[in-house]
Amino acid sequence: MRNRPLFALAALALAAALPARAAVELSVTGEARQEAATLQFTDRYQSLAQYLQASIGTDVKLVIGRDPSRELQKMRAGMYEVLVGPAHVIGAAMRYGYEPVARFAGEESAAFVVSKASGIKDFDGAKGKRLALPPTDSLATYLARGELNAKGVVAKTYFADIKAHRYHEVALMALEVGQADVAVAESRLAKEWVAKNGGAIVLETRATPGLGIAVNAKLDKATKDRVRAAFLSPNPRVVASTRVLGLDISGAKAITAEDYKYVSTLGYFTPRSLPGATMVTADQVADILKKGGTLYDTRSAEEYNQRHIKGAKLLPYGEKSPKEVGFDAAKDTFDVKKLPEDRNAPVVFACNGAECWKSYKASLAAVKAGHKQVHWFRGGFPEWSLAGLPTESVTGNLAQKN
Repeated sequence: MRNRPLFALAALALAAALPARAAVELSVTGEARQEAATLQFTDRYQSLAQYLQASIGTDVKLVIGRDPSRELQKMRAGMYEVLVGPAHVIGAAMRYGYEPVARFAGEESAAFVVSKASGIKDFDGAKGKRLALPPTDSLATYLARGELNAKGVVAKTYFADIKAHRYHEVALMALEVGQADVAVAESRLAKEWVAKNGGAIVLETRATPGLGIAVNAKLDKATKDRVRAAFLSPNPRVVASTRVLGLDISGAKAITAEDYKYVSTLGYFTPRSLPGATMVTADQVADILKKGGTLYDTRSAEEYNQRHIKGAKLLPYGEKSPKEVGFDAAKDTFDVKKLPEDRNAPVVFACNGAECWKSYKASLAAVKAGHKQVHWFRGGFPEWSLAGLPTESVTGNLAQKN
């Protein structure tokens, strides 16, 4: 890097003036665009991590997440100190123990695009057609499903077929090669595609804030204040020496929960009840465990090993079905045979909060298998952790076995 000497001097000067602290983990969740796989994308956020390190006088470890679903799960479990991500990630973070810091300039929205060959003239004409989407937890799909909900449209019955693709560009490519009639993509990409290929945009969502920053509320106050200052009152000397690539630090603006009010209402929230199961709170789960009940953590082994509710057993729910009522359980994997043979024994299922469907689906599977005392801990690990109740991790050889 051309400015490495200047960056090193700035970092050393600040580090000498500030007490040594543990490394801060910076998580960047990229939107599902092909750009996320490029070296340019990596360099951009490496330079941001270097800038933040020089600004706060603390080592910064960069984690780039290219799978929005996975990063949302980790965020809900409070695994990162600082988050950088699209609006739905930052909006959700505020519900799971993070504080808003700032946002970069720009807004984002999603568009429903139709191909010229489809003959579709408006959104009503898309009924019964094939829909191509970016990944389930991308911002564009998040906004699109929210718009459909607002219109009272049930996607799985409105469209003849729905397929999720790895990137926005791939969803648009499905239009181009005739594999779909309608596609959802970020509005900017959608407009570029229409200009090149014809067709039209038949519906566009409301705009949301662009890339945002949030900080874990459990981080010490001094470090949180330095993180805020790095984006809202940047040191000109540090900005000049580190050269953040592709992001305008000077254009960052303070944010509040109000800025994310719209996008926060669009989450894929689980239902508030489950016939045959009892909804329970963190305190009630603690009481059930004391009385000999079993709590099953339905998250992945990686999440469980890193941190879980003390005493919980790992029983992963392999989720391939959509996050919706009426999902097709045949697409998923869950071993109900690992539940107690005594179907009157109390069992509890938990995952990553109200937006995580794994524990809901596991609870439903247990009910269908004939278990009589099924308890669904909808708030899951985030509620337990925020309540200050005991957690534990699996380390060393034991973690490897799982």
